[in-house]
Amino acid sequence: MKVKCQLLDENNNIILNKNINKTSLLKETTNVISDLKPYNDKDFLDKFNEIVNVLIPYNNCKDYVIQYSNFSKSPFNPDISDYILFNKSFFKLCPLMMDLGFKEIFDEVYKTGNSRNIKLLYYGDNSLLYESNQKIFKHKNNIVIIFYVESKFKLIDENEIELLYNAPDPLMIIQDQKIVEANSAIEKITGYTPSEIIGKNFYFNNPQFKRNPTPSKIHEIYTKIIKKEMFNYTDILTLKHKNGQTVYVKSTMQPSRFNGKPAALFYAFDITEGVNHQIRAEKLDNALNMVSDVSKIAYIYWDCHNGFEWSDEFYNIIEEKKEDIDLNDDIIQHYIVKEEFERVNSLLFDELKKTQTALIRTKIETQKGIKDIELYVDCKTDKDGKLVQGVGYLQDISEKVWEQKELRNLNNEKEILLKEVHHRVKNNLQIISSLLNLNMHYKPNKPKEILESTKNRINSMATVHKKIYQSNDNVHINLKEYIEEEVQNISKRNKKPNINLDFNLDDVKVGIDKAIPLSLIISGIINNSFAYAFPSNEKGNIKISLEKNSKGLIKLLIADNGIGLPSNVNIENPKDVGIILIKSLTEQIEGSIELLPLPGTAYEINFTD
Repeated sequence: MKVKCQLLDENNNIILNKNINKTSLLKETTNVISDLKPYNDKDFLDKFNEIVNVLIPYNNCKDYVIQYSNFSKSPFNPDISDYILFNKSFFKLCPLMMDLGFKEIFDEVYKTGNSRNIKLLYYGDNSLLYESNQKIFKHKNNIVIIFYVESKFKLIDENEIELLYNAPDPLMIIQDQKIVEANSAIEKITGYTPSEIIGKNFYFNNPQFKRNPTPSKIHEIYTKIIKKEMFNYTDILTLKHKNGQTVYVKSTMQPSRFNGKPAALFYAFDITEGVNHQIRAEKLDNALNMVSDVSKIAYIYWDCHNGFEWSDEFYNIIEEKKEDIDLNDDIIQHYIVKEEFERVNSLLFDELKKTQTALIRTKIETQKGIKDIELYVDCKTDKDGKLVQGVGYLQDISEKVWEQKELRNLNNEKEILLKEVHHRVKNNLQIISSLLNLNMHYKPNKPKEILESTKNRINSMATVHKKIYQSNDNVHINLKEYIEEEVQNISKRNKKPNINLDFNLDDVKVGIDKAIPLSLIISGIINNSFAYAFPSNEKGNIKISLEKNSKGLIKLLIADNGIGLPSNVNIENPKDVGIILIKSLTEQIEGSIELLPLPGTAYEINFTD
C-alpha cells in the first residue's frame, strides 16, 4: 500500500506533501539520559484527555527526549507500551517526524515560545485513512505535543475495503446487526473462521464495551455509527471465544458501506495477554493491600529510572497524604529519629554492600509520636556493582514492641509474685503452727475443739487468698466482699437459720499483710457469736459494719444481741484463748479493740489502711 502524508499549517496551507515508507514509522532505539525521572506534573497532565508527549530538549536542542508519553491511547498503536517510549530520542524513535519537518517546528516553538497547530493527513493508496491535529507548545522548558485524532474519518466503502482485508489484525463489517464480511484474522479473537462467523448476529458472543457494558449501549453506539452521528468509537471490548474463554481487544468502529448500504467497519487488536497480566497484578495488589491493612506492612519498589513506589499502607504508617510528599525522594530518611539516623544509614550501607539485603529495626517520628518500625530491603546491582533496583517492606511493629515489653514486665511481675506466694505460704504455715501451739497451751485436753477452730481459721485464710488472686493487682482485697462471703460461709456451717445477718459495709481495700490478721479476727468473733451468743437457738441478730473516714481511719463493728460475755472477761488482760488471739491480731495490724457497753457482745476495732 502506498502511504502519503500531508502537513497543513494553522490556515490549512500545505507545508509538506511526502510519500513515506510505512516501515519507518517507528524504530527501536536506546535510552538517552542517565537516571532520567518520569515527568510527574499530575495537575498539568490531568487537564488533557488526548494523547500527550512531553519532550526534554537535549544537547542544545539537537535532539528531543521523551520524558512522558501516553501514546498507548492511540487507536492506531494500542500495542505500544508507554514505558518503551520513555527516555528515547523522539526523532530516532520516529524518523518520519524528522522527515516531516517537526524538528524545525519544535526548535521554533522552543525559541519563540509561540505555540503551533499542525494538521497531519495520512493517506493509503490515495484514500484518507485518518487525520489528526497536533498542538505544539512550550511548558516549563519542555516541548508538549497534544495529539488530537479527528472524529470525522473519511468514509471507507466496499471499493476501498480490500485495502484492509489482508491486514494482520481482525476486521469485520456489520450490517443490519449481522456480520456480513470478516477477514481471516478474525479467527484469532473469536475462534471462528470467516465462513463460520458471517451471517451471525453481532451480539452472538456477548460483546461488552468497557465504557458502555450493556447490550443497549452497544446497540446505541452501533446505530450512531450507521447513521453517521458518530464517526469513530474506540474502546476495550470483551467477548467470548469459541472455546469459552474471555478475550479482550482494543476495538474501533467507524462508518462504512457494503453492497451500497450503510454498514459499520469493526477492527480490533488482541490485548488479552496484557489485560490478564493487569488483572492478575491488580488481584495481587489487592491481596497485598489486604495483607498490609492487617499486618501494617508497606511494600517498597525502587529502580534507578523511576525512583520509589510505595503501597498505600506506607502513608498510613508515616501519617501523611500521598499528594503532600515528593514520591521521587527517599522519604523514610526524613522520619527516622535523630539519634537513630547515623546508625541506620551506616548499617543499611554496610549490609547492602555485603549481601545486597538489609533488615533493620529503628524508630520513626510521625505527627502522633514515635513508632517502632522494621525495614527490609533486597537490591540488585548492575555489572559495575551499582544499585539499579530494589524491593522491600516497612512494617509498623509498635504494638509488637509494646507487647514484648509488657510480656517482659509481666514475667518480672510473675517472678516477684511467685516469691511473694512462697513468702505468704511460709507466713501462713507459721500462723497455723502458732495457733495450734496457743490452743494446745490453753486447751491441752480438747484436741477435737482445737482442730475444729484451726480448720475454721484455715478456711478464713483460704478465702482471703482466693480474693487476693481474683483481684486486679494480686495484692489487695475488697474487705466488704470478703466479709460478706466469709460470714455467709460461717452461717451455712453453723446451720442456725434463726440468726439474722445485718451488713452495713463500705468499699474498703486492704493489703495482704492486714487482710490475713483481719480474717482471723472476723472469723473468730463471728464463730463465737454463732457458738455461744444464742445457746437455746433463739432468734437473734449479728450486725457487721465497716466504714472509713476521710483521714483513712477504718472502723469495724461486730455486734450480736445474744447473752453477752461472762462478767469476768477482761479484754485488757484476757484469759480466754479466743480473746487473746483477737487482741494479739489487732495489735499486729497496729489497731485498737474495744468492748462496747451494748446489749449482747459488741467489738469495735479501729485501724488504718
